[in-house]
Amino acid sequence: MLLVADAGNTNIKLAVFDADKMITTARLATDDSKTPDVYKRDVAGILGENEIDIHKIKAVAVSTVVPEVTIAFLEGMRNLFETQPLVVGGDTRTGIVIKTENPEGLGADRLVNASAALHEYGGPLLVIDFGTATTYDVITENGEFLGGVIAPGLKLCAEALWEKTAKLPEIAIEKPDRVMGPDTVSSMQSGVFYGGLGQLEYFVRMLKEELGTDFRVVATGGFSSLFEGSTDTIDIFDPDLTLKGLRYIYKINQ
Repeated sequence: MLLVADAGNTNIKLAVFDADKMITTARLATDDSKTPDVYKRDVAGILGENEIDIHKIKAVAVSTVVPEVTIAFLEGMRNLFETQPLVVGGDTRTGIVIKTENPEGLGADRLVNASAALHEYGGPLLVIDFGTATTYDVITENGEFLGGVIAPGLKLCAEALWEKTAKLPEIAIEKPDRVMGPDTVSSMQSGVFYGGLGQLEYFVRMLKEELGTDFRVVATGGFSSLFEGSTDTIDIFDPDLTLKGLRYIYKINQ
């Protein structure tokens, strides 16, 4: 079995694969104060809850955009499984050729998503990840990562409203019934949701115009499901894209 972990700014997403089959997923809060022993205990607890024998985990693959978490998490995984995790980096085989001006600055999560989407669906592609930030990444049919857009995510936008204003309350991020809100909460929800929807449709349209090409649009990330049924811009919703990408990258590096 293979354990994969994607450490983002908000959560660490975990999955266990038995061969090509994903048998469980889980989330841990990203916390740079956690020690290796705490991560070891947390992951062991998740496996125990899902009746997965720790000794059957023979390999670990990790991507991260949070260096402070990486050191403690990796040490915890080494201690728990007695194996050296594969950490996705610049020297990792991914099937993607990075064509940006600063390849070293490309986040591991974006690289993993690109690899997974190309493997699963073929190019050309636009991969949108609705996480703490919302990223739009363009990949050619030959697996070239050209670049994209990084925008504030829905949660960041909502938090800015209630944290930077005196009277606006904390809200749940969800789709309201209509654009015009009859009260403060629904008005804020409208701004966050429909603002995100407008951003999505505008960026996709402009990227297609600038590149002079069409491409399949694949969406992933925690907030991607919020847009299902509200737009024809997205062709494929794949919430587990990053986790699938880690399994694929581990496989081609063996």
